[in-house]
Amino acid sequence: MQQNPKDTPFYERFHQQLLESNTWPGVYIFKFIITSSDADKAILLDLFENDKVTVNVRASSKGKYTSISIAGKFRSPDVIIQKHKLASKIPNIIQL
Repeated sequence: MQQNPKDTPFYERFHQQLLESNTWPGVYIFKFIITSSDADKAILLDLFENDKVTVNVRASSKGKYTSISIAGKFRSPDVIIQKHKLASKIPNIIQL
């Protein structure tokens, strides 16, 4: 996976924040906004197919976008960062 050099400080800071804010393994909630495309939703959910998670899906009022929250217990901040990096490859995704 090729990484943008500008991302390195962000992910290092994010990793430190995750270490300080939680005990691991710990619960984490991913929040995404994607276009209301079944293909985009399937790609995103496939990233979590081997994880025991709860998924909450909500369409926007006009139906153009979908908000997806994915909550689960993960073993380390490294797993969280890996999932965020993989999700960032989905076109037009917004990660909150």
